[in-house]
Amino acid sequence: MNAEIAMFAVSLLYGIPSFLLYVVILFQLVRPKYQKHFDNPFFYLCFLIGVVDCVGYLEFYLFLNLPTYSFFSSFYGSSIFSPSPLTTGIYFSTYLFTYLQLFGNCFLTFNRFTCIVFPLKHNKIWRCRSSTASTRFLFTSP
Repeated sequence: MNAEIAMFAVSLLYGIPSFLLYVVILFQLVRPKYQKHFDNPFFYLCFLIGVVDCVGYLEFYLFLNLPTYSFFSSFYGSSIFSPSPLTTGIYFSTYLFTYLQLFGNCFLTFNRFTCIVFPLKHNKIWRCRSSTASTRFLFTSP
């Protein structure tokens, strides 16, 4: 039991500060003061992937990680978490956020690829249509 508490404490010691730092970075990306510096499809994609990462991390931690600790077994063993449409939706969205992270990273990689291979056409490729289309594809594909 003591090793389990130590593992839980360690996961909280690095998980909470990392999550808060990630949220601060996301807020910096959308602050109007820095809008002219971050007005780029690359930062837009980084922001979208960051939001998906934060929501996915919270959901994964709350619904897949915490039930592995025995001192939460009474809560996660209750009737709320018995197989139902609620739990099916929770587990589906957990896997959905994993795929959204993968697709987002693919678009981010493609953005960097066009920046290197087509440096003169990169801004034309990614200005409005491509970033909007990639965002729509990212959230509607799964």
